Amino acid sequence: MPPRLNPTLRQRRVGTELRKMREAAGLSTANLSRALGIDRTQVSQIEAAKVGVSPERLRSFAAACKCMNEPLIDALE
Repeated sequence: MPPRLNPTLRQRRVGTELRKMREAAGLSTANLSRALGIDRTQVSQIEAAKVGVSPERLRSFAAACKCMNEPLIDALE
């Protein structure tokens, strides 16, 4: 899938919240990418809203960051 050229406000907000989640967990993009089994650039692209994130990937992202805030996760999904 090609990268998004103009992500919507909602897509950018999801990316921002995921970056905050990763940073709060003290993880680098490299650490998180290893935990998720994806390339580090994919983590960066998700956080920059350049690519979409499935509900399953979003929950994996949250779990790897040890985020237990279910209302936040549900809202992002």
